[in-house]
Amino acid sequence: MEKVKTIGIIGAGLSGLVTAKTCLEYGYKIRLYEKEAELGGVWASSRRYPGVTTQNTKDTYFFSDFPMPRHYPQWPSGEQVQSYLTAYAKKFHVFPFIQFSHEIRNVRLIDNKWLVTSKHKGTSFTEQVDFLIICNGTFSDPFIPEIPGMESFIDAGGQILHSTQFQSTEIAKNKRLVVVGYGKSASDLVTAASATAKTTHLVFREPKWKIPRYVKGINMKYILLNRLGEALIKPADQHNYIDRIVHKTGLAEKMLSFMESYIIKKQMLRELDLIPSSSLKEQAFGEITLETPQFFEKISKGEIIIKQNEIASFKGKQVMLKNGEEIECDLVVFAIGFKQTIPFLPDPIKERFMDEKGNYLLYHHILPAGVPSLAFVGYNSSIQCPISSEFAALWVCEYLKGRIPKPTAEQIRNEGIEFIRWRSTFRPNGASRGLSTMPGTIHHVDMLLKEMNAPLPFWSLLPDWLLIIKPSRYKKLRKKIIRRNHNGTGHTIEQSFKKASHLTVVP
Repeated sequence: MEKVKTIGIIGAGLSGLVTAKTCLEYGYKIRLYEKEAELGGVWASSRRYPGVTTQNTKDTYFFSDFPMPRHYPQWPSGEQVQSYLTAYAKKFHVFPFIQFSHEIRNVRLIDNKWLVTSKHKGTSFTEQVDFLIICNGTFSDPFIPEIPGMESFIDAGGQILHSTQFQSTEIAKNKRLVVVGYGKSASDLVTAASATAKTTHLVFREPKWKIPRYVKGINMKYILLNRLGEALIKPADQHNYIDRIVHKTGLAEKMLSFMESYIIKKQMLRELDLIPSSSLKEQAFGEITLETPQFFEKISKGEIIIKQNEIASFKGKQVMLKNGEEIECDLVVFAIGFKQTIPFLPDPIKERFMDEKGNYLLYHHILPAGVPSLAFVGYNSSIQCPISSEFAALWVCEYLKGRIPKPTAEQIRNEGIEFIRWRSTFRPNGASRGLSTMPGTIHHVDMLLKEMNAPLPFWSLLPDWLLIIKPSRYKKLRKKIIRRNHNGTGHTIEQSFKKASHLTVVP
């Protein structure tokens, strides 16, 4: 991999920005493509729904060398997160490299190099890069299912949107609204929209656990956003010595039982018939979300009418549920997630690292099987994604410099297959296909650090266990790893920015 000089990065969201910054630090020339006219990914204004906030507190959701502003609230808004990412891109000289409004149309692999074709303002551009890192994220392709009668609903004057298209509560003003889903976007959106809608229904398959922001007056970050919180729900085959003690003493079971009882009482789940059928531990892998303020209160008051069911069909301006109920409706918003797709990657390439069900077989959730000049960053969705993406990007650069042993194709496939097997066994319907989901974030970061010979010192681990996982504790480790580059001299961002030049456009 020593011959790699130019790196193409697809996506200028959280993962793409930190990947670009890291590649610049290692002296690589980069090309960063973003299909939107702004950076931020899911936090961009073109995709934000009313009321969106982080699920983490601001002191657990940032890059190790760039804290969130002190004046931000505990749970920053989507607009504030985008402002933070913009400041990050400008601070570390990534911003000038972003090719905005460049949609990737296709990529071709020729002699282990990539020809990347993008479209900008009607004009196609093709450029060659030595290595490609895909950072388009796990929330890139909004999902709206095909349901019989949709055309009749639209012909009757009805409107169907995805949550990313619902950017103002004015859209629902004086309309009969139906929101589909029960995740964070669904509860945030339906709570905000109920203030302007004529009637508001929430249709969902099953209720999920929602974590209160405060538990008996204690910020939830001190209970769940630390290594102890992760140990409570971490799979047994990932337990370290302290994890085993936590479980052997029964502490994990007691804390989880307490949390379930507290949530049921505080959110009136028994009275509202919203107790989830599966445990908090079972749903921890990508399903639990942060509680939306006033969500349960509005359900209790009848301002949000809940229907645990599914939409069977549309008939004019009626939504027909599978149990036979009908809901008069003007607007339906689907807040049921995203499809993970890579439309620009040729099928023969994707087939090299996909199983028969379409799951991506990735080594450390980064390297695909059978494609040596390709990597993914940000494909392990979690509540700690800033540092997991940060150290995944660092691991890729170390791998390209030859300081991490190259896994064989068999090792890559076996690790990917084992992960899919474990996930299917633990919670078959609990996550989108091909993704690593929380709470394995810190376990993943620890594994990457170990392979980079830079484990976190004990005195930094201790507050990670007892207080919160604070990304700034990982700043020195990051610098230590980068200093090894080029015999310890390395490239600063400023030096790399000066040396970087535009890539040659291929006719």
